[in-house]
Amino acid sequence: MIKLQVSYDGRAFWGSQRQAGQRTVQGELETAAARVFGQEIPVYLAGRTDRGVHAAGQVASFAEPGKRLENSTIVAAMNDHLSADIAVLSVERMPIGFHARYSATWREYRYRIWTGVRQPLAEGWTWQLRSPFDLGAMNRAASRLIGEHDFSSFASGGEGVPGSERSKAKRGAKRTILACDVRTIDRWWGPETGAGQLYELRVVADGFLPRMVRGIAGMLAEVGRGTFGESDVTGLIEVADRRKAPKNAPPDGLVLWAVGYAPYDEER
Repeated sequence: MIKLQVSYDGRAFWGSQRQAGQRTVQGELETAAARVFGQEIPVYLAGRTDRGVHAAGQVASFAEPGKRLENSTIVAAMNDHLSADIAVLSVERMPIGFHARYSATWREYRYRIWTGVRQPLAEGWTWQLRSPFDLGAMNRAASRLIGEHDFSSFASGGEGVPGSERSKAKRGAKRTILACDVRTIDRWWGPETGAGQLYELRVVADGFLPRMVRGIAGMLAEVGRGTFGESDVTGLIEVADRRKAPKNAPPDGLVLWAVGYAPYDEER
């Protein structure tokens, strides 16, 4: 099996999953692989990303065809057939049975929010707000999400309401968040001039529901602005109803950061 690490700028993609008539990450990778290996090859992704969502550490996999190439050759050849907004970063050969999605044990997403004067160079890469946040309140609220919970209140696409098809599934809306915190980071677009602060939310879990991280980011932003109580997070989890939660954050600031295939190590 071939394992690819993939990075992309999500602004020009209609999400990661193949869609007829639309440009997607999966579609671009399958087209490139077909040109490199001379045959159609189904490519599978570790995590689903929506339209406008980026990836630094997406993982893809496919069964190695009869035409065997060196890892470095696959990287170069795939990138020759990919546009500037998507790239294969590395190639690794894995045992038979490896699957980018089903073999994964955790995924990490990061979400960035800028508070301050509008920054054109951060457009499409951050959620831009004006008011500063109470970082301590955000982290106290984030800590309440850690562990196994029913995350229906953070799931979109009709999957976070009582009686949904998701609630009838074997696992339902239960997921385990392994790490969740918010920190301040340095801006990348220029000198430290003008008031403002860049925040980064990190969420690591064994799996995610549709738009779950955007739901968490939207809720924590309200906590940071003082319009949603940090102590209300537990109640929001317990009610298990998306209709009771704050609005989702937009896709712009979200990045699929990493995918793991061994037990999660906080000190990695």
